[in-house]
Amino acid sequence: MFSTRKIKKKSFEIPKKEHKDKEILIESTFQLPTVLNLSGPIIIFGGGLVGRRKVKFLSKFTKDISVISKESLNLPNFVKLHLTNLESEKFSKYIPKNTSLVVGALSDSQLNSKISDYCRTHNILVNIVDNPELSSIIFPALSKNGDLNITISTGGKCPFLSKKLREYLDTIIDPWINWLDLLSPFRKKLVGIEEKKDILSKIYENAEIQSHILNKELDLAKIKAMEIYNVFSKH
Repeated sequence: MFSTRKIKKKSFEIPKKEHKDKEILIESTFQLPTVLNLSGPIIIFGGGLVGRRKVKFLSKFTKDISVISKESLNLPNFVKLHLTNLESEKFSKYIPKNTSLVVGALSDSQLNSKISDYCRTHNILVNIVDNPELSSIIFPALSKNGDLNITISTGGKCPFLSKKLREYLDTIIDPWINWLDLLSPFRKKLVGIEEKKDILSKIYENAEIQSHILNKELDLAKIKAMEIYNVFSKH
């Protein structure tokens, strides 16, 4: 058996190989799942089915979206549509300095590549549809209900599998929404990491509350949770 120490150490090592008695680092891509605050506009180049799908996905998080397309599209009212032929105009004029994210969904692969180069040069996050190598950000599959967001990513290797996992999560997310509604107010009241962990664990592990959540009796769950909070909280 391997010790925990050895496993942890190995997992953080950068792959290496030997070549002519010298150690050479092997190029590798490291992807960090994260949550992005969209403070600026989102620019989507390209319409059609793919462009509309990106609008639908991103509009769950912001309404500051512009679409650059050569054909008229049926889009939500909040989306700004610019009709233009990008083959004869410079695309960069449609990318403001405060842009949060650019999506390249054009059928022209060369233009998609130019968009990627421009965004990387100007430190703007960019997603080139179906081309992870040209993207600085990849959209995960998303299961969303209210403030609860669950994302799944295969690192661009198999989006089909991400989609299937998301469809499964959509069928079981409701109880977790109730847990979020129950626990979040108490988290705001508690002070300090240890107290939050202690009280929230007592609420979460209480068999009576678990039964109420399972039976969608959120009001009863809140009453029992408040009893636990009043007994164990220092405030």
